[in-house]
Amino acid sequence: MMRTGFVRGLACIAMVIAAAGWSAAEDVSVVRLTRLDGTATVKKYGVDKAVSAKEGQIIERGDVIETADKSSAVLTWSNGGIFRLYPGGRISLEGVTFDLDKKMEGTVITLEKGRVFVKAQVPEHLFCEFQIAAGAWKFLSQGAEFALTYDPTVPGGSATLWTILGRVVTDVNYKRLRIDDGRQLAVSRKAGRDTAVETPMSAQTRAALAKVSDDLGGSLLKEEEGKIGGPLKARIGGVRARRGTAPYKVQFKALISGGSGKMKKIEWDFGDGTTAAGRQAEHTFTQGLYVVILRIEDENGQKSSAQINISAEEDCNC
Repeated sequence: MMRTGFVRGLACIAMVIAAAGWSAAEDVSVVRLTRLDGTATVKKYGVDKAVSAKEGQIIERGDVIETADKSSAVLTWSNGGIFRLYPGGRISLEGVTFDLDKKMEGTVITLEKGRVFVKAQVPEHLFCEFQIAAGAWKFLSQGAEFALTYDPTVPGGSATLWTILGRVVTDVNYKRLRIDDGRQLAVSRKAGRDTAVETPMSAQTRAALAKVSDDLGGSLLKEEEGKIGGPLKARIGGVRARRGTAPYKVQFKALISGGSGKMKKIEWDFGDGTTAAGRQAEHTFTQGLYVVILRIEDENGQKSSAQINISAEEDCNC
């Protein structure tokens, strides 16, 4: 029932996009099964029989993927997302959409059973809204690395979330919970009411999940500064979320690699006529979409720049 509802909802979104004359195909991700360890099946939407999955095949709206015991599958989004389905798991890709006005890619997945590891991410000129439905709960991120398990055999269902980068949000008993990096959440349902327990993640668990992330590669969210020497490169870090409810206060950090190691200029342009200087900056945005630009120059005259988009919304719901 839930999967059918999501598919219909996303079909409506697609019709709205078409009616508005948008050409979403320019930026919407193509989802592929890029790695298969063992065996898995793919059941196409509207087809009764599942077939063997193959590396390289495109996964489409409504497809159900199931991994066998001791098998796993990795899906990749052409805009950067990465998704691992562990042994004995089953998911349905309800759809991937793209809103040109908001520059936002949306993904909806149903986790029917098992465990997944997710890199919900897109390049810095786009926004992300990645949602996983697991039983009675929906887990939403606009940019995070996290693991999630769902057990439908428990009466009412149970789920556990571990966030290692960014933030994941969910609603429990009509209350919004925000699970930031280094935290975990266990939820279960009994007699129509949820029980939620949020705790710090153990160092051992975090190290294990970090290894999974490293093995998958392709992280767009990790903030690392490189060594001195070579071409000067700038990157913007420190931003916990690139979308928020206006007025939206954002922290920025200049991530610098290469060059001489001694900076002559570090300048910020917040896209609303205001500027700042220094490795770290803070700015409050009124409602709107902004391009934030970082410009740096070292003592030898090497220059570099970076930019990201910030969206301050009337009601971000994130």
